[in-house]
Amino acid sequence: RAKEGDDQQTTATTMVKTVVIVMAMEAEARPFIDHLKLAKNESAFPKKFRAECYSGQDPASGIHIHLVLNGKCHLYGVDIVGTVGGGVTTFAAIQAFSPDVVINAGTCGGFKAMGGEIGSAYLCANFVNHDRRIPLPGFDAFGVGKLETLALSADLVASVGAREGLVSTGDSLDMLKEDENYIKEHKATCKDMEGAAIAYICHQLEVPMFALK
Repeated sequence: RAKEGDDQQTTATTMVKTVVIVMAMEAEARPFIDHLKLAKNESAFPKKFRAECYSGQDPASGIHIHLVLNGKCHLYGVDIVGTVGGGVTTFAAIQAFSPDVVINAGTCGGFKAMGGEIGSAYLCANFVNHDRRIPLPGFDAFGVGKLETLALSADLVASVGAREGLVSTGDSLDMLKEDENYIKEHKATCKDMEGAAIAYICHQLEVPMFALK
């Protein structure tokens, strides 16, 4: 169900007709693509844009599904991971498909101290950044970028066998001591490289979004 408020003009009764799933790694996305029987959509994005799209329709519900990847870097030939790729791809997908909801799916790091273990599943609608340290008035809060994209129902979380969590995002795979302190301070359950950027774009454009990690 959607969060009500001046900054998030969505309603809980809106029928979902179009879903965008944002992922970074092709290897992670392939099982989704095969299971959902999605076909590559060559016309979704401009030709020189590296992002990829796979589209289809769920026969039972009629929901249109567009799974988008950041694609391969034109310079280094690897999956485009990180906040820049995640944010740009999300913006392009929203412009192309006007989705009713955006889902950021993928693996992430977790923390035993927060009850996590390998194979744990989390639904997350709360996000922060742990590596944007800007020690200036006002900019410090912007750097952390704490936001909630929608209010997840307990029934939804339970129905997928997940726990509700908080994603902390940074552009490095490793973790400095300063990063660790931010993560502990905000009691993050998940550490990734795209979630907060995707959430920020969706929040700005008033598109409901959550992460499945």
